[in-house]
Amino acid sequence: MRRLTLGAFAALTLLLTACGADDGGNQVASAGQPATGAPASAPADADKGDMGVKFAQCMRENGVDMPDPEPGKGVQLKVDKNTPKEVVDKAQEACREFSPQANGKANPQMQENARKFAECMRANGVEAFADPDPNQPGIRISPEIGEDPDFEKAQEACKDIMALPGEK
Repeated sequence: MRRLTLGAFAALTLLLTACGADDGGNQVASAGQPATGAPASAPADADKGDMGVKFAQCMRENGVDMPDPEPGKGVQLKVDKNTPKEVVDKAQEACREFSPQANGKANPQMQENARKFAECMRANGVEAFADPDPNQPGIRISPEIGEDPDFEKAQEACKDIMALPGEK
């Protein structure tokens, strides 16, 4: 059984919204910036780790079973294939105030890092990995990209591009 893990970079404006399936039927998507709208502002003193825990708790309260984030690994949303996309989307919308990247605006450096990440993914075998849309914060990953046999290897090779300071 192969489980696809789509990495999460919790404090960055990186949105990984795709799902890949394994033989066991689980899907994994990383939760970051919600797909629509800008999240509410988080308290300035809120720790990103605490925000990740609050986000995970909120997602669970809204019908999406997910674990609390592990330190340094970001928020990983593991979704059973029977969980409708609409449920995940509604939960993300309901929980956006707890999103670890609560400013809702992509800064130019993060956008450049996202572009470099996409370039690195292509260079490491995921040829269909598209550049991020400059008019929308984050990166969107289609299910086909998440199921690419080179995805996990490429993600591991490219993770430092989007890593938080101190996580490299």
